[in-house]
Amino acid sequence: MFLSHCQPDKKLTDHLREVYLFSQQMLKQVPLADDERETLEIVNKVIALSHDFGKYLSYFQTYLRTGEKSNNLYQHSFISALFAAHLLRDAGRWGLRASWSEFAPAVAYFIVLHHHGNLRDFSLDVTKSLNIRNQNVQESLYLRIQLLEKQIGDIKNQLAEVVDDLSPLWNQVSIPLSLEEELKDFVEKYIDVFDLLHRQYYFISKQRKPKITKKLYYIVLLLYSALIDADKLSAANIQKRPRLCVPEKLVDAYREQRFNVHETEGTDGWRNRMYQVVMQRLEKLEYERPEQRIFTLTAPTGAGKTLLALSVALKWRSRTEKRDGYAPKIIYALPFTSVIDQNDQVIREVFQQLPDYPANEHRYVIKHHHLSTIQYRQENEELPLRQALLLTEDWEAEIIVTTFVQLFQTLIGYENRALKKFHQIAGSIVILDEVQNIPVEYWELVQKVLRDMAHLYSCKILLLTATQPLIFPPEETVELLEGENVKPIDFFKEKTRVELQWLRNENDFFTSEKWARFFQNRFEDGKNYLAIFNTIKTSIEVYEKVKTWLKKCGYHVFYLSTNIIPKERKGRIEDIKQSIKNQQKVAVISTQVVEAGVDLDFDVVYRDIGPIDAIIQAAGRCNRNGTRKRLGKVWITPIVRNGKLESQYVYGPIHTKIARDILPEEPITEDEFYQLIQKYFERVKESKSSAVSEGIIQAMEILKFDEKGKVSSRKQPEYVSDFQFIADSNQAVDVFIEADKEAREIWELYNQKVILEKDFKKRFDNYLSLKKDLRQYVISVPIKIAKNLNRDFYEKTKMLYVSKDVLNQYYNEEFGFIRSSEMVDAWIM
Repeated sequence: MFLSHCQPDKKLTDHLREVYLFSQQMLKQVPLADDERETLEIVNKVIALSHDFGKYLSYFQTYLRTGEKSNNLYQHSFISALFAAHLLRDAGRWGLRASWSEFAPAVAYFIVLHHHGNLRDFSLDVTKSLNIRNQNVQESLYLRIQLLEKQIGDIKNQLAEVVDDLSPLWNQVSIPLSLEEELKDFVEKYIDVFDLLHRQYYFISKQRKPKITKKLYYIVLLLYSALIDADKLSAANIQKRPRLCVPEKLVDAYREQRFNVHETEGTDGWRNRMYQVVMQRLEKLEYERPEQRIFTLTAPTGAGKTLLALSVALKWRSRTEKRDGYAPKIIYALPFTSVIDQNDQVIREVFQQLPDYPANEHRYVIKHHHLSTIQYRQENEELPLRQALLLTEDWEAEIIVTTFVQLFQTLIGYENRALKKFHQIAGSIVILDEVQNIPVEYWELVQKVLRDMAHLYSCKILLLTATQPLIFPPEETVELLEGENVKPIDFFKEKTRVELQWLRNENDFFTSEKWARFFQNRFEDGKNYLAIFNTIKTSIEVYEKVKTWLKKCGYHVFYLSTNIIPKERKGRIEDIKQSIKNQQKVAVISTQVVEAGVDLDFDVVYRDIGPIDAIIQAAGRCNRNGTRKRLGKVWITPIVRNGKLESQYVYGPIHTKIARDILPEEPITEDEFYQLIQKYFERVKESKSSAVSEGIIQAMEILKFDEKGKVSSRKQPEYVSDFQFIADSNQAVDVFIEADKEAREIWELYNQKVILEKDFKKRFDNYLSLKKDLRQYVISVPIKIAKNLNRDFYEKTKMLYVSKDVLNQYYNEEFGFIRSSEMVDAWIM
């Protein structure tokens, strides 16, 4: 008997059957044209049945029984990939009709070859038969080809046994070819497959058929995703559950219970009218523009955008299911992990109306980011951690609340772990909340990818924000907060909660010391204050200068930034909310960490100069609920260091210059914010460089995913792996802070159960169970600042460690990690 896995033993044909059935089921959830679907399903069938063909090798079967792998002949992906390409060498035999059918061998080969690893540059995987005969094969294939001749001989020796084992499944899934003849032909002519693949690589790399080859990136990601997800589910013996029904009026019912939806005046009336405009717009668009795929929803801060967007998505989902026969998943993406909890909580409150929600919580809603708690509950059963992780990372739910990083590292990705959920995005409804946080250098790239996903896989895209960037040309999008006699600007004008003013004269630019004096001179006792700075350095300096004075005035003074551990930061936000609710006097000194999605409300906000969208987001923390008798006041107070605006260290000179150019000299009120934002993004679009986006787009179109094993100093992107949504992440290192007794216990458990555990499966499960608690004490610190920390644990833990014994040398309980001013000019966030 041929096995695919052991512990427990699993027959190879059972595994191949499961992978085929699972992957076909995944593809059926993706909306496709008939020709496209037929071709994809046939190619997927070949991929699924051949992806582990190499496990018929006697070397692999011996490896399963004994663990012996010294000769590497057990490696099975290469011969499996060649067999898949061999089967698809003639599109006519299969009746393939899609435009890309002629490239099916290259697609299948590339996917099967890398189904146990990450995708890389296709050029590294092809060679000519002449090079093989002359022993002039490139390094990336040399060892594999050295093994291949023996592996082919092994298959030839046991060809009859392979045919006997695989034929029943081959016939069951209706393969229109003779298995025996195909195997005999393969072992005799496998060398010809290399020339076929090399020719196809030439056409792809030279863009000789660009209309066809530009689609291959998305075809590869869809089939690769279906294969690796199905492969992992089968290996873990997890059965896929049926989809769940979600009523389209779930948000409407929630609003009826929680709010006065008939109110026409005040803040509630303002929100109700926006909700009604959007719902009416949806009804009209359903008949007038049913083909429209890309939408914007530009609503002021405090408009209740989470509920608005969720209601829109549920109605789209229900209507799509009735019209087209499939239920799109809803992906709600936000820029930061720090703002996900609030949105996730709102969505879960809405879903708690469903009777079976407690029993199937995670089949309905999954929250997924790198700090997520790993748990999955279905049919009143809490699944084991390993299964829970797999289903969470697979986005096996009706609604997924996630980060931009998770979403875009799948859409523009190369890593196995990220790409296995691509098929869940195809055909889905994607909500991008606070979309202005997409870096401007990636606008062109994001525009292309979202447009392609909408066109190829019928995704609906909703760009949600109060400060709408110009990622798409206006003619490509439809604004939802719009009617016959109303536009978004009308709702901005209607709500005047704050006045914004900046000190334009350069003589009024501030050092931290000068800022502290300015603050004290304009201080009004009894008002609540928020001050937002661009760098940790300045925020700490200001905090140290004003905290004692404020405390003498009877204020509760708080410091917030990513310089303090997540546990403490989360606790402080809750303390701030409670203090404001109890009508206590509050002052908060912070970085930009409070700007997006943190529901705090102050009388006066100070902010360093920066991009206009960031300034408007900061203004959203001022008089947020519009309940104060006077307008809230937002002051723009530019901070300088060494003769240079700190904003330039963080956001670059272009954003800073545009902000300085367009901010008016006279104070402006909230009703003027909309025009200011439009003007700002128009200037940004004119000044932005598209080089970064263009390099990655070119890489996508010629299947250059990753330059494996090489360190490059290139300035412009050449590979998909050059896409980096969060810049300079490699310049920082994780540091565990033993801030309290609980931290000590967690660190000891981490070392005992993860670092010192020799059994891989136990170690992995233990890490999953500790991950959430562990990350509550971890901060990211620039490498050059952390260079003096003890590195004894780093090789094992991949993080530095500050013990309780030396805590006071490196970590301050008020403002976090202690940063020497000699080390760095500016520290962001």
